[in-house]
Amino acid sequence: MKICYFGTYEKDYPLNSIIIKGLKKNGVEVIECHASLWEKHRNKHGDFLKLFSLLKLALSLIISYLKLSFKFLKECKNVETVVVGYIGQLDIFWLKFLILFRKNKPQIIFIPLVSLYDTAIVDRGLSGKKNVFAKLLFYIDKFSFEMSDLVVLDTDEHIKYICGLFKLNIKKFRKVWVGADEEVFYPIESKSNGGFTVLFFGKYIPLHGLEYIIKAAKLLESEKDIKLRMIGSGQLYDEITGLSETLNLKNIEFVEWVEYDKLLNEINKADAVLGIFGGTEKSSRVIPNKVFQAIACRKPVITGDSPAIRELFTDQENIMLCENRNAESLKNAILELRNNNELRGKIANNSYVLFQRDFSSEKIGKIIAKFIARLKNKA
Repeated sequence: MKICYFGTYEKDYPLNSIIIKGLKKNGVEVIECHASLWEKHRNKHGDFLKLFSLLKLALSLIISYLKLSFKFLKECKNVETVVVGYIGQLDIFWLKFLILFRKNKPQIIFIPLVSLYDTAIVDRGLSGKKNVFAKLLFYIDKFSFEMSDLVVLDTDEHIKYICGLFKLNIKKFRKVWVGADEEVFYPIESKSNGGFTVLFFGKYIPLHGLEYIIKAAKLLESEKDIKLRMIGSGQLYDEITGLSETLNLKNIEFVEWVEYDKLLNEINKADAVLGIFGGTEKSSRVIPNKVFQAIACRKPVITGDSPAIRELFTDQENIMLCENRNAESLKNAILELRNNNELRGKIANNSYVLFQRDFSSEKIGKIIAKFIARLKNKA
């Protein structure tokens, strides 16, 4: 089996690297038809969305698509299936144009991870829903999904939402967990610092409910052994660090950025890892990368309760759940894990077994390979 992995996708983004590696582990020949674009823009908000930045992005996009055209028409002549990964909504349009020049029309599998409209407008509120920019994103999403032969998303809740929002046929959608790369994230022995370290890592966006983490830290001030370590940056960084300063917190440390390959040590040094607590509409539909990366390191995860998380996990068996938007509930969950070594160990071990069984790159690749085979058989 041979496929083309096409587009301006973020080459090192976990979803893309896991799928490419996983397909190869399952005997699929992967031709990467890639042009760098999104890797150059770590934070896609604020100034990134201003006119000059968008014009600069448009020029970069044109150059990238010219490069992609030569690669695709030269190297992917006989490929019957093209996979478009994250971020690939615009790539679908260009791919459909390139396919016009081929006699044999390859089938398109789209693995978007997110809706651009849902992420930028609904979840992050970067513009009003009636704004021209919002409407543009809405139809870019809608048409990119419609032009694909198969769309792969991460949870049943996410699939139902996307199909309802864009009025799409649910029969063309399939589910694959985000997973984690077991060669990048795995348990290692680390020396205890004598305290209890709670780790957050990720972008500072509404989905994560960072203000509730800060407020929970305030409630934990008297617990001198508990320290919170916050790694990341983004849309809400100034607001969240400002809140911490206002509350005069001494039990929290902010680190703006850690290279991806350094996350392994950060996770393994932690006693517990935090998920998402924002209670936004999106948080009820998704399970973020960090949850899979943490359980791959055999670490207990604390996250907000949601329909999506319950598709996979059971509270106090392989995860620790708390109420969303509730600092007191998060505080209690942290204390319970700190105080109960047996519970902490059970959650860590059970989630690690679950990861090995279902969420490694090899397991994810196997599922995608089956989708490709079934799609070819239907053609």
